[in-house]
Amino acid sequence: MKNNRYIIFDPRSKLVTVIFASLILISRANPSMELIFMVFITCLLCLSGSIKKAMVIFMSYIVLVFLTIQFFHEITGVLSAIISFILVVYKSLLPPVAAGMFATQNTSVGEWVAAMKKWHMPNFLIIPFIVICRFFPTLRHDFKSIRQAMKFRGIYLSFSQVVKHPIQTMEYFLVPILKQVDYTAQELSATALVRGLGYEGQHTSVISIKLKIQDYLLLASLLVLLLIEGGVIL
Repeated sequence: MKNNRYIIFDPRSKLVTVIFASLILISRANPSMELIFMVFITCLLCLSGSIKKAMVIFMSYIVLVFLTIQFFHEITGVLSAIISFILVVYKSLLPPVAAGMFATQNTSVGEWVAAMKKWHMPNFLIIPFIVICRFFPTLRHDFKSIRQAMKFRGIYLSFSQVVKHPIQTMEYFLVPILKQVDYTAQELSATALVRGLGYEGQHTSVISIKLKIQDYLLLASLLVLLLIEGGVIL
């Protein structure tokens, strides 16, 4: 059940936010626009209920900016070049990561599917999306189950054990997980088809998708940021 204390955004406006963050990464936006967007996405995460995640992301960005400006603004050697490169990469990836966290917050797979149906997206895009969204959580659960079963038998999946006993690791971990991956992929694909997602006709949904006032405000804010970045205004 969703927490009504926080603001719920439509999946379509969240997707536009992710696309905008990707544009910032691809176009190498100026630092001031990057900072403005980080403040903006931090506010969105707080409004969505992810206050701790928002603070961690924003403080990480501030620390990376501080280190880049204070200690690695000039490349003086190989070591400083490597560290400066790592800092810049991490700093550039934070806006899309924060946007991705905002997109997945309080949004179920069913809501994403309903939103994509609203956009009349073809099934060959929707079905793989559903399978991927269900696949990784299921795989993580299988991973934990296999590790738990190994512990019961006194077998631990540590680095030293993998180095000392690589064949045993393959037998007790890799073989079961690969078999389970194949089984899970087939099962999820069959489930998607059984639910009628491959039907070419018109689909109905019990999930109501509608843009609300907060979505219009979000989209308008992103449009303003886009115009500022493009030099149309200011």
